[in-house]
Amino acid sequence: MSEPTDPDPVRVFVYFDYSCPYSYLAVTLLETAASAIPLRVVWRPLETRAEVGAEGLAIAPVDARSGAEGEDSADPDWSELGERAAELGVPLYRPEKWPATRAALQASEFARDLSEEAHRRIHRAIFRAHFVRGMDIGRVDHLLQLATEEGIDTEALAAALEDGRYLQELARTESEAELYGVQQTPVFLFGRFKVVGAAPTEVLLKAARRAIVD
Repeated sequence: MSEPTDPDPVRVFVYFDYSCPYSYLAVTLLETAASAIPLRVVWRPLETRAEVGAEGLAIAPVDARSGAEGEDSADPDWSELGERAAELGVPLYRPEKWPATRAALQASEFARDLSEEAHRRIHRAIFRAHFVRGMDIGRVDHLLQLATEEGIDTEALAAALEDGRYLQELARTESEAELYGVQQTPVFLFGRFKVVGAAPTEVLLKAARRAIVD
């Protein structure tokens, strides 16, 4: 009698941005989901705040009188985010500003070309640098520091960022996102089943199961 074989992983495309706190939570949500159903996660870089300059954009301060966020209606509910992060067991600190992420997204694509493991390391490192360590991931020198810490060739990365060889890939992802109606991050595509936002693990698993039987 033949031995049972493990099921093929369910492929899920995830559109994300490194400045997006919900994308940061998505890393852990997917890891939890993958413990129940094998997943093949393909992270797709999507710059959501292209208007942010190299110096970044200050996040609107919390109104001390009402507890509400400031005038920037795009600012997420950081209290709710903190609660969700605590439930997931991951640290999350409210950054002082929205960083420019174009260079960071290019850096992760550079690492992807090196190996899946290199991409996994730098992907997590960039998220943690922004939401845990308080680093400015819009600065190339900070990205090169992360690359050094993760054992990635900094000279080669610096050259790639200088000549912009991965900008075409970012543009391709932007076109993909438009085609699939992706207007925010994160968005998960399990085949033809879409999940918008950092949905609970149960929702992600439901979409994965639907993709299996589709």
